[in-house]
Amino acid sequence: MKDNELTRRMNNYERIIKDILGVFSKMEFHVIVESTIHKKIISIDKENKIDKLLLQDILTIVNDFAIEYNQAPITFDLYKKLVKSPKPISFRNNEVGVFADKIIPKFFQRNKDKVKIIKSFERLSLNGYPDEVIIDNYGRTTYLEVKTTSRRNVGSPRDFFFSPLKNSKKKITDDGRHLLLCFDINEQREKEFVVVGWCLIDLFGVKVSMKPEFNTDNLELYKKENILLEVKLKKGEKK
Repeated sequence: MKDNELTRRMNNYERIIKDILGVFSKMEFHVIVESTIHKKIISIDKENKIDKLLLQDILTIVNDFAIEYNQAPITFDLYKKLVKSPKPISFRNNEVGVFADKIIPKFFQRNKDKVKIIKSFERLSLNGYPDEVIIDNYGRTTYLEVKTTSRRNVGSPRDFFFSPLKNSKKKITDDGRHLLLCFDINEQREKEFVVVGWCLIDLFGVKVSMKPEFNTDNLELYKKENILLEVKLKKGEKK
């Protein structure tokens, strides 16, 4: 390929990539979900009587969880006992988030006689967004993502992320509300975390940006023409 043709192609690629990243910068979350999953996100209306009841029910369930694990820590041993899998090597914020995600539906069961409109509160088994699905007595669907943090004021682009891939398409099957539940946690001793607060977020208008990623598989990666050096060893071979 001639140099001027290569330069033209590279300039074209640069323009295309720049345009794509520009388009998908600081977009409202509902636009991304609706254009990729083809299900509508409905924002919470704080003046709507049914939405108010939904929020009150979530408060009842979540605050019960928060108070319990404010008074007694979430420990590595408790995680292994109640969560069972996955079994992490370390025990940090992310693992406490997994604990909360898997355990909190039990607090719906515990508060069934107190909630007003929530009919079911279930964990979605596949990996990826979202974690839970709530169905109320009016047939409405609410999706819930569960997070934990010890530093709300320190952020990275992967504090919340959404990939419109196969699992999310299988999980998001209806129009509905999309909420994020975040527990504030402190590590009071090594591998012992307590809940010190929580908040509930309406994801409808949250701004998200695309993080570009280019990937390949082993069939492409380990092609013979790509390998520069390769050594195969037999068991017991000496230096």
